[in-house]
Order: sequence, then C-alpha cells, then structure tokens
Amino acid sequence: MTPRTTQLRNAIRLALLSGAATMTCSGVALAQSGEAQTGATELDRISVTGTRIQSQSITSASPVTEIGAEAFTYSGATKVEDLVNSYPQLSMSFDNFQNNGSTGYATVSLRGLGPERTLALINGRRLPPGGSESRDVSLVPTSIIKRVDILTGGASAVYGADAVAGVVNFVLDDEFEGVSVDLGYSHFQHDNENHYMRELHDARGFDYPSGSSGSLGRSRNIDVAVGGAFGSGGHAVAWAGWRENDPIMQGAFDYSSCALSADGRSCAGSSASIEPSFTIIHPEVTGSTSAHLNADGSWGRGFAPAYNHGPVNYYQRPDKRFNFGSAVKYEVNEHFVPYIETLFVNRKSEVQIAESATFNTAVDLRCDDPLVGSLCSDLGLPVSSEPMSILVNKRNVEGGPRQNFSETTTYRFAVGSRGALNEAWSYDLSYTYGHNQLSVSTHNDFVTTWVADALLGCPDGSFAGCLPYNVWQPGGVSVEAASVLGGVGVRHINTDSHVVNGFVSGDLGVGLPWANGQTIGLVAGYEWRRETYERRVDTNTALGNFTGVGGPTLPIEGEIKVAELFLEGAVPLVSNVGVLDDLSLDLGFRYSDYDQSGGANTWKAGFTSSFADNRFHLRGGFNRAIREPGIFDLYSESALALWGGSDPCAGVSPRFSAAQCANTGVPDALYGNISANPADQYNQLTGGNLALEPETAETWTVGFSLTPVRGLEVSLDYWKIEIEDTISSIGAVTILEQCGLSGDPFLCDKVNRNPVTGTLWLTDDAYVENLTDNFGERSFSGIDLSAAYSFDLGPGRLLTSINGSYALDREISPLPGVNDAATYDCTGVINPQCRNAAAAPDWRHIANARYVFDRYTVGLRWRHIGGLDYVLANGATGTADAIVARTGGIGSYNYLDLSGSIQVGDYTTFNLGVNNIADKEPPLVGSSLALNANALGGYDQAGRYVFGSVNIRF
Repeated sequence: MTPRTTQLRNAIRLALLSGAATMTCSGVALAQSGEAQTGATELDRISVTGTRIQSQSITSASPVTEIGAEAFTYSGATKVEDLVNSYPQLSMSFDNFQNNGSTGYATVSLRGLGPERTLALINGRRLPPGGSESRDVSLVPTSIIKRVDILTGGASAVYGADAVAGVVNFVLDDEFEGVSVDLGYSHFQHDNENHYMRELHDARGFDYPSGSSGSLGRSRNIDVAVGGAFGSGGHAVAWAGWRENDPIMQGAFDYSSCALSADGRSCAGSSASIEPSFTIIHPEVTGSTSAHLNADGSWGRGFAPAYNHGPVNYYQRPDKRFNFGSAVKYEVNEHFVPYIETLFVNRKSEVQIAESATFNTAVDLRCDDPLVGSLCSDLGLPVSSEPMSILVNKRNVEGGPRQNFSETTTYRFAVGSRGALNEAWSYDLSYTYGHNQLSVSTHNDFVTTWVADALLGCPDGSFAGCLPYNVWQPGGVSVEAASVLGGVGVRHINTDSHVVNGFVSGDLGVGLPWANGQTIGLVAGYEWRRETYERRVDTNTALGNFTGVGGPTLPIEGEIKVAELFLEGAVPLVSNVGVLDDLSLDLGFRYSDYDQSGGANTWKAGFTSSFADNRFHLRGGFNRAIREPGIFDLYSESALALWGGSDPCAGVSPRFSAAQCANTGVPDALYGNISANPADQYNQLTGGNLALEPETAETWTVGFSLTPVRGLEVSLDYWKIEIEDTISSIGAVTILEQCGLSGDPFLCDKVNRNPVTGTLWLTDDAYVENLTDNFGERSFSGIDLSAAYSFDLGPGRLLTSINGSYALDREISPLPGVNDAATYDCTGVINPQCRNAAAAPDWRHIANARYVFDRYTVGLRWRHIGGLDYVLANGATGTADAIVARTGGIGSYNYLDLSGSIQVGDYTTFNLGVNNIADKEPPLVGSSLALNANALGGYDQAGRYVFGSVNIRF
C-alpha cells in the first residue's frame, strides 16, 4: 500500500486519460497491455472520478471525458472555463462576455441543466459556492492542472447532492517536480464589414466602426509553479499566478454597436433618450399618451428619438485575478500520510452599462402647473381638476455610464490524512473549509426618491443638496443637477462551506466462485456538510431605490446542513469465460439527512465488462440523484425583477389576437394601445419558498469502448437524465405565452397588468408572478462519441481525436399534468424559451490533429456547433426575429484554430496560435433571443483570438 508510482500505474493513468486524445476510454485495455510490456507484478491501487473504490484496474460505469493539461496550452486558454465550456458536454458559457445580468464569475453547466445541477470538484472535493451559490471555478489554477474529468450522469451516491447532471473534477498535479514559469499574452482582432448592421445604423443615424478593430481585449498572464520532494517521505507543490484582461466595448464592432430591436429589423435604442420623453396618464383619457418637447419648447406627440445605448456597454468585461496555492503531503509511514491543500484567488471585475435615466419616474401635475406649460393644449388633452401622472424618461448622458465594481476573495483548504489500515484496507479522513467573500459597489445610478424631488423643482422637504432637474425645457438639465442624483449601492456576500469526510476502502477478501479469485471491493464512509450564505445590502439597494434596477435586492441569511452515510461496492461477477474477460457490478448507496427537508436516499447500479483480450469494453449504469433546495431557493424574499423578451399584446399590431390578449388581462379598449418597452424588459415577481422539497433525477448511461487496432480507440455512450419536481420557476415567457394561448386560469392569475395602461413594465403593480416552487419535469438525452488515433508519420507522430455529442431530447415540462401544452423541446431549435444554455444544437464536436516531430508541434483544432431551427415552443415556425427568420434559423458554425510550439534548448518552449482563423462573427439575433450585444452566448464573440506564451521549465 505504499503510495509510490509504478510503471503500471502510469500505464493505467495513460489509459484513463488517453493523453492528447482527450477522449472517453475504459482504462482496462492499456493497463493490461502495460503489464505485459513491463512485467510488473505488484500494483498500486488507484481511484478515478465517479467512484471512491480503489482498485488495480478500476474502470468507470459512467462515461468520463478527460481533458489533458496540454489542451490548455494549445488552445490559448488562461482560464479553465475558456476551454472546459467549449466541450460539447457542457453549456457554452463564457463569463467575461456577459455584462448586464452576469453572475460575475465563471461556472460549469453539464448538458444545459444549469450550474446548480453540476457539481464542481477539485481533487474530488467540493468547490465552495460563489455569490450566486453555484460553484465558482475561478479558484482553479490552470498552471497546475493535471487533467479535467467530465463525468456524465448523476453522481449523488458518490459525492452527495447537486451532482444531478454529473461532475466536473479538476485534478491538480500534486506530484509536480521542478520549476515552471509561464508568460502569456493574447488579444482579439476583427474586421468590421457587416453590411446588414451598417444599413440599420445608417437608417437611424447611428455611428459605427469600420475596418480592422486593431488589438482588443488584451490579456497578460504570469504563472509560476515549484515542486519537489523533501525529507524522507514528503512532497510539496506551490504555485502562483497573475492574469489581467482589458475590456472591449460594444462600440468596437459594427455588429454590436447598436442594440437591435426584438425583431432584429432595426437599431432599437431606448425610449430613455438624450432628450426627455414622457408618458402621460390622464384621468379622463383611456390608455396613455406619449410625448416629447420640440426645440421651441412646445409639446409633440410620440417619444423623442431613441437613444443608442449600445456603444458605452462593456462587451468583454475587464478582469484581474491573482491566485496562489499549495499541496503538501508527508509519508510518515504507510499508515499515516498527512496532507494539506490550499487554494486562494482574488478577483476584481467591472460591469459598465449605459447611463442611468429617470426611467419613467412618475410625478403628478395638473394642466395649469407652470412646469408643463402648454402640454395639455399642445397635445389636445382635456383640462381636469385631477392631476395627470407623468412618467419621465431622460437619459443621464450628462453624468456618464453606470458602473459596477466587484471584488471576490475565495480560499479553500483541505487537511487530512490517508494511509493503510492493513494489507487490504485503507482510509482517508479530511476536513475541507471554503470561504467566498464578494463585495460589490454600484455607482452613478439615479436614486429614485431624489429624482422625483428634482423633477418637481426641489420643493420644500426635498433631499439635502437638491438641484432642479429641468426636463421641462429643451436642454434644461445641467451637469451639476445630474451629478447630485447619483447614488452608491453596496452589497456584501459571504459564503462558507464546511465538509468533514471520512471513508475506508478495501476488499472483503472473498468473491463469487465465477470471478476467478477476484474479490469484492467496498467503500464505507460518513460525510457532514454545512453551507452558510449571508447577503448584506445598503438601504437604497434593499428598497430598490435606484431608477436603473429592476427591483429591490434584499438581504438574505441562511444555512443548510446535512449528515450522510454512504457505501460503494465493486462486485466481480465473471472472469475469463470464453471471449468474456470480466464482468463486474458497480453499486452505491447514500442516505442524506437534511436539516430542512429530512431524509433522502440516492443510489447507483452499473456494470463494466471487457471482451476479446480487453479490446472491447461494455458499460452501463443507473443513478438516482437529488438536488437539495439552495439558500436562495428557500430564503429569498419576493421582489420585482426584470425579464427580457416581448409582450405579445403590446404595440399597435399585437402578435396575439384580441381574445388571446383578453386572457392575459387586456380589455378590448386597450387592445393595440399598450406601449411596448423599447428595451424589451418587463417586470416579474420572483422569490423563494421555504416549503420546497428536493428535486429527484434518474439517469441512465450505456456505452462501449473499442480498440480495434493498435493506436485507435473509439467509444460511444448513450445517456438520459430525467428530473422530477424541478426546483425552478415556470418562466415569465412561458406564463405569458401559455396564458394567452390556453386561457389557463392557473397561469393567467399570474399576469398582473396595470389597470390603466395595460403594460407589464411602466409601474410596479405591473408584473408576471414567477415564484420558485417544485415545478415541472425535464428529460434530456443524447449520445457522446469519442475517438482517438495516433500513428507514426514521416519523421514524427500524428495524434488525432474527436469528442462530439448528439442531442436526442431536451424536453422541458413546466406544468406536467396541469398544462401539457406548455411543454417544449429545445433540441436543435432557437426561440425565446430555448436560447443560450437552453438551446441545444443537434451536434457539437471538437476535433484535433496534432503533429509532433523533434522539437516542434503543429496542431489544428476544428470546433463545430450545429444549426438551430427557428421553431416556437408551440411548434410554429418563428417569424418575429427577422435576422433568424431569413434563413429559418441559425446555420452551423465551424471554427478552425491553429497552434504551434517549438522547444528552444533544454528548458524553453514557445507557443503561438490563432483561434477562429476565419474571423467569424457570432450569430446575430433580436433582443428577445440575445444574451448580450445582439448575439447568442457561447459562440466566439469578438473575432480572431491571437495568443502566445513562453514556458520555462527546469
């Protein structure tokens, strides 16, 4: 049981990793061929992601895709998410290209089921939760990564709750020897020549860039790692890294420098314009009247020219991070090997969005008030003794953009001991603590209560320092008056994670008669976890007292505790019977006792087998997994927030009929007279639920791996994940659409329109109720294909691989048994419900070809994203988004990436590369489909990516 490295152990690891092939494989074939070649007679026991069973020839019943460390170098990835999230098993999510509405940190999401259903681990232990409770993978250092394991299928029986979709395990190289220094630089470059977007800009008189963008979003990084043995049985590794990237503005690209309308037919802009716009709700007039001021001070109907709020927004957010860590272990003897692992990251990031505005701040004025002058006579409104409610929309171009500064400090340490109990049994006992501290300050947003005072000319009782904000005369707003209205909002979020884990692993010394002497392996253990979350905010933030936010951000405090017992068993059934080399069962059970919801059981049952001298392997398994409600899910108070999309009953020509709009609460008199939000943002009421129960999932996997000839390995796996009692909201889009189409009272009762204007956005009493509950079911399935082939060619060796995933089913049922018409499938389609992470191209893959000779390496990577059809949730062909409707959807995207390296001397290697050689733009869509700046998320957002690095290792 001495934890030394043997040649056979290396062979087993090679089989598990497949080196540069980064593919799924069983590990048995190469392990046994390694034995034949080395003649080893004594083996170390090893463990792999997905099981704690330690074995000399361990294999996984669930498919595991593995990414080798060299893949980060050849892709130019300096953040783990940049490479990992490009793999077809994961959602295409790249945090730095999310601005307004971003979580502010990187996450991983398997199969599009969300980061809350994907368990992220480092060396098999949980990452601490971030500011949004999902795991923050910014803590993972790229400089010391050994490999990344992506395990599909529920793994709750092994790792506990949240592993519904599976596990992403970042394995660090704690055996690193020597000194390594990496210096890296990268930037984006794009040639602006989008004629469609230029025409839209010209039609609105908006400016746009042309020609080469030059070098944008520059990134620099320095990473250092040091490792070696000490004493008679110790080993230590330490690392540190610094990385900083510059922002990219939306105005840098012609395809992002204006905000598209919901239908993608025009540059929409915002009604919160440079010159003020007004919505007038008159007590004697049905509906509302839009108005603006003419240059001579008279009033005219209609809003002022829309404001192009796009250019001033960040497209890529700036980011600066510093990380360090260590891994130390010391073998006192084979029974006592204490270890400690530490990780730390400090990250600073910014969000910048368009200037604040009065955003329909309401003031009550009569027709004879001097402030409004000739408003009623100019607009033909009757003079009334009752006041009008005037909603004022004026963009704060005098005060500059809104900014959000965030700083996150995260650290985690694990301390424990492992070793042998006897010849057959070993133990591992550890305590892991993780802490995440996020501080956010928002600047230059108008304070709502101050705005009303200033609009009224600062009457008695106004806030201290008030200056009149004169929107009632052309050019009447001064810089000084704007500057006093801006406030600062503050949020402080702290999360803590405590995990005590202990288990014993070994074999029972007995086996079945047909197992040819192979014995039954067993793991038995206990785990206790406690996670706490605290969010503290200032008064204005808690009240939502800023004009530019969708609602209040309330304080939250809560904790979740669980105690668990778990068992795993590896049962050899048959060995060396005809062409069957071996057949084994993989079993597991975990009992969890939660302080909120009580007891829950999870289990797994799988099999592994090999045939024909280990050239063919068959595997499969069933897992029952759970996701426990998070602290957000349980303790969030109800509050207004924004959702992006369109109201099908707004505008002069509503998409819904009068009868359908009546279902959503629109009276006949308001049909065709409801104002649409030019920014396509509407109100929803969100909040938690203390009565939530855990959601449950059943997952199936079955597949095989094959080695038909030397150097070639192929694997194919089918997977299916079904979730019941999903912890989620129905979705504002689904509620509104299905209410209109079906008239279902359960849904229609959740639509609350303003009784006077009929809108879902102008006032706080207009919203869609979208609270969290155990709503719905999800059924996702697909097929994964991996293959790798390497062979000698000329003076070197060619290594090729492909990793692909085919989506069979991505069905979401928000209201099964209540409103089956609300069920929709996101497989291969794009629509308002199926966009970004929810949209699933039928096929995605990453293919690599790398030629290695002497001191040189040349590689070509092909990333393919399949097409998406524009089909609405009800099965109709989508037509609302003009850009997507022209071709019936979004075509396939193919990106080619080129990289190369050269070793100079014995210690230095230079790496160069270009991703997205052809400089492809992301697919453009209207605002009802876009994630950020007119584009779907996940595609290459900023053109070519040029990178280079120097590695010095000795």
